[in-house]
Amino acid sequence: MLQIIFLLCLAIQVESYSFRPPVVAFTALASSNTIRARAVVKYAHVVTNLGRAYQPRTGIFTVPYRGLYGFSCSLMSSPYNEVHLDLVKNGKRISTLFSASYTYPQSSQTMYLFLRRGDRVWMQSADNHKTKLYGGNKYNVFSGALISML
Repeated sequence: MLQIIFLLCLAIQVESYSFRPPVVAFTALASSNTIRARAVVKYAHVVTNLGRAYQPRTGIFTVPYRGLYGFSCSLMSSPYNEVHLDLVKNGKRISTLFSASYTYPQSSQTMYLFLRRGDRVWMQSADNHKTKLYGGNKYNVFSGALISML
């Protein structure tokens, strides 16, 4: 009987120390309607930043754990100009979002990326001139989350 109680206590201890994967997730809204040419877009209105891997002052997400991450971005340009935004990993363009002028089109995209600790991901203007977003933080969002450590 004493052995059974000991084993039950041991099982409870092991369960209480079981590994729980870290939670890393952020959602941030654009902080300005104006984007400078080739500039990193700063999504400074942070809604969620679990794990604090997203830096609103720089607009850059720094990967804390090796794994599979999902990123999503939405874009709406001012009707007076078109806007191109690149999803960038470590200085290399991964994909581009486009929003046309003269209307109010919204563009969005979701990407899944295998990333290593220390990799950096951000949104950057692909235009060679200043552009304007429509509605600032209402329609222009950048999000990311760790899906699985690998």
